[in-house]
Amino acid sequence: MRNKWRDLKKETMSAAQRKAARKLTDRYLAEIEIRDLRAEMKVTQTELAEKLHKTQTAVSQLESRSDWHLSTLREYVKALGGEVEIRAVFPQRTIRLTHAAQLGRKAARRT
Repeated sequence: MRNKWRDLKKETMSAAQRKAARKLTDRYLAEIEIRDLRAEMKVTQTELAEKLHKTQTAVSQLESRSDWHLSTLREYVKALGGEVEIRAVFPQRTIRLTHAAQLGRKAARRT
């Protein structure tokens, strides 16, 4: 008889172990390289270049940069189907930071 993964996890891992495993998974996902993110999404540089209206070479150069502009990162992630979220993490709390352009778009939608 086949077991479902979630049932097997419950049988073999305590709640604390599942929580610790989830934290490790989240940390791993949070530390992924930008080029690995594209690969994880199963998108080639050529496919992404078409969405960004750039060349494959330009995408390759972007992925090897270490100092991305926030607007470029947002454009890249949006082309992969995601959103960029920025958080400031302090010992007492975590705060989601908003960008001025986002605030402008939100205000325009309300009116």
